[in-house]
Amino acid sequence: MTHITIYHNPQCGTSRNVLALMRHCGIEPTIIEYLQNPPSRAELQALLQRMGVSVREVLRQKGTPYDALDLGNPRWTQEELLDFIEQHPILLNRPIVVTPQGVRLCRPSERVLDLLPQPLPSPFTKEDGEVVYDPRSRLADLPQVAAAHFQVPDPAQLRPAQASTHAPRFLLLYGSLRARSFSRLLVQEAARLLQAMGAEVRIFNPSGLPLPDDAPETHPKVAELRALTQWAEGMVWCSPERHGAMTGIMKTQIDWIPLTQGAIRPTQGKTLALMQVCGGSQSFNAVNQMRVLGRWMRMLTIPNQSSVAKAFQQFDEHDRMLPSSYHDRVVDVLEELVKFTLLTRDVAPYLVDRYSERKESADALMRRVNLSQAA
Repeated sequence: MTHITIYHNPQCGTSRNVLALMRHCGIEPTIIEYLQNPPSRAELQALLQRMGVSVREVLRQKGTPYDALDLGNPRWTQEELLDFIEQHPILLNRPIVVTPQGVRLCRPSERVLDLLPQPLPSPFTKEDGEVVYDPRSRLADLPQVAAAHFQVPDPAQLRPAQASTHAPRFLLLYGSLRARSFSRLLVQEAARLLQAMGAEVRIFNPSGLPLPDDAPETHPKVAELRALTQWAEGMVWCSPERHGAMTGIMKTQIDWIPLTQGAIRPTQGKTLALMQVCGGSQSFNAVNQMRVLGRWMRMLTIPNQSSVAKAFQQFDEHDRMLPSSYHDRVVDVLEELVKFTLLTRDVAPYLVDRYSERKESADALMRRVNLSQAA
């Protein structure tokens, strides 16, 4: 039988519901009443590491000396907070459940379901009368779905245990090699704005980049572009509109960015902002085309976009963009890009994790294993 442990407080309704849920599944866990037998400091640190959370995230405020000890004050270090838990075990929130599938603070009580080896055999009723349904049990009506790879989206996975603190990183691409390229000037203006917003920026110069398939992947310009793509957490694509479309130079850069590189998808889950410059009246053909490509590259393409009409009138003799509603829109776009990047960069792998690919990967592994056994 799978070994499962619950750090339990029998006086806590949520803890009682979690224990009852496990028993409803036919699981009798090891019960540690942690107020009488608190985990050692080393055990607690190991639990926190397996959960991927900080000490502060497992502190309980209600019914504890949390307020009296001023534990909401950010001045307390992780080690000091551990000291407080050692002195007052009631500060440790409950219940914490340990299984081979993972370790989790199960609040609300339904969070334990993802850790159990089998679904609920039938709906479970909590102490307050609320009925709990295990989504995996509902798959009986969905014979097309592979239950082993079906997952219920978990809000907790959208809150990183520790947010990145480095400046967001952006790669900017432009689509013209003219001496006075307005897409390059707009990208340079975008770089200044992003840097003012606290970002780190790289601009790729497409001059010398060969046509796709006309040079090996080891070509210096190709290698430079691919390295910058992996470095970046978000991108800005800016192209002139030529013949009602993005330029070939812009498309060439995108075509050299691979959909896969080894086991890595270099653009998947990264943010993308789109801009274009027009020689005449405002149009959106280039940004619309690039939006299709962004989706194809599995990028999180932000809703806002910029199209600068009669771009030759929007820059002064020093190649700086003039104040205008067009410039305001560029600021809007970049502000949105930074916000979306900060919001998603730490959870991007979870955002783009797909049922079909989990299933396909498992099937491929099974075929490989069976083939090796047959050999």
